[in-house]
Amino acid sequence: MKKSDLREVAKGVALAVVLGGASASMSLSAAVTGTFPTVEGAPAPTDSTKLTPDEQRRHDLIARTKAIYFGGESDQRPDRDSVESLIARFYSDQFRNSRDPEAPYFMFMSRDANLAMGIGGVINVEGWFDWNGSIPGGQFDTYNIPMNKTPENWRNLGASVSGTNLFFTILGRNTRIGDFMAYIQAGFNGYHNSGFKLKKAWFQWRDFQIGLAPTTFSDPAAQPDVLDPAGANGRLDRSNVLVRYMHTWKTHWTFAGSVEFPNSQPEVDDQLTRKCNDYIPDVAAFGQYQWNRGQSHVRLAAIMRTISYHDLVANKTRHATGWGALLSTMVQTGPWLQLIGQTSVGQGIASYTGDLSDGNYDLMAVADNAGHLYAPTVLSGTVGVKASWLGNFSSTLALSTMRNFVKDGAAGDAYKYGQYLAVNTVYKITPRLQVGLEYLAGKRKNVNGDHSNANRLMALFTVSF
Repeated sequence: MKKSDLREVAKGVALAVVLGGASASMSLSAAVTGTFPTVEGAPAPTDSTKLTPDEQRRHDLIARTKAIYFGGESDQRPDRDSVESLIARFYSDQFRNSRDPEAPYFMFMSRDANLAMGIGGVINVEGWFDWNGSIPGGQFDTYNIPMNKTPENWRNLGASVSGTNLFFTILGRNTRIGDFMAYIQAGFNGYHNSGFKLKKAWFQWRDFQIGLAPTTFSDPAAQPDVLDPAGANGRLDRSNVLVRYMHTWKTHWTFAGSVEFPNSQPEVDDQLTRKCNDYIPDVAAFGQYQWNRGQSHVRLAAIMRTISYHDLVANKTRHATGWGALLSTMVQTGPWLQLIGQTSVGQGIASYTGDLSDGNYDLMAVADNAGHLYAPTVLSGTVGVKASWLGNFSSTLALSTMRNFVKDGAAGDAYKYGQYLAVNTVYKITPRLQVGLEYLAGKRKNVNGDHSNANRLMALFTVSF
């Protein structure tokens, strides 16, 4: 091969490492919307004073990047807007929430800015103190509040790196096939436990997405901004292997539908009933109206599913139909105040919820009809308010409840309802470094009337790279 040919090949594979530094570009304002989904074509504010604190932070994360090229000619480098617009697509995710990682600090980019590859992560260190009843582990799951308080579980001091994640992403655009993105994320359980858990693994091409991703029957962006890694007990945030189509029309309307691989959790005893393999996919959809550059929205989501079990008394396979509806909203009222709320109701959807996913409540035994199961009605509600003040300070108040409406004859220790409270203050030292303090309170009540409370004070240190 000639030297001139080698030079041409080197130009073609020139890479850029994206670091920090460079002036801000206001063309990003429409794309960088804090924890909110990007709305393509949404108008940008005319100056930085109209950006919310979350928008400004995301804007700075992208606009301060600097591209360093290896090989190629300087006149072949892409313009600044092309580089930044590609990175901004990392935040174009309708299912993103505040606990998801920021864009990678280091990215490799093709010389035409049409392909970027990055590896990043989040170091999450949390410490907590429980009193008047403790919950084991770093997640404040009200489902796991012990009913019988003893001197052994009355207090607890603990620490964990649960929530520490690594991820890999590829962002690309092609004139023939359009935009595409691949994403893999996995997290550590903490030093008290072993294991490395895959959380997300999906590929998106234009309006299609396939892989392990948050269910369409959810709205992660409308979840309160709490430090507790478990989140509010009334949340809907399950991830499934799915195939999804999602499209935005005329900026304000987004519709999505998916076929999702099921994983039901019925209550069976292997004496009167036995679980069958799931073989009918769950089907979910949502419709959403958004405004204010995508920072505010209202979403209505629904799901249908079929759960099978074997009636050992009649030696017959039976099927129960599950359904669910979710109404959620997020409203940015001015630059400093954010309101969120969501409520869900359904039958046979307990495994999609926060608290009840820890048990087997999709189907429960019918007390006076041996071998039969029914789908109990579950109801959840969450409200939250986030205030940004003094620049890099923010505070969140969240209230949540989960209720399980069981029929007469249910086991006395079955979950009846749980309540959750979180109040926090967070200081963002830099766009990628934050510390926070949070007070948590929870209550669980069982069918037989037994109930118990727990309290926690949590401190958090997080750095994203």
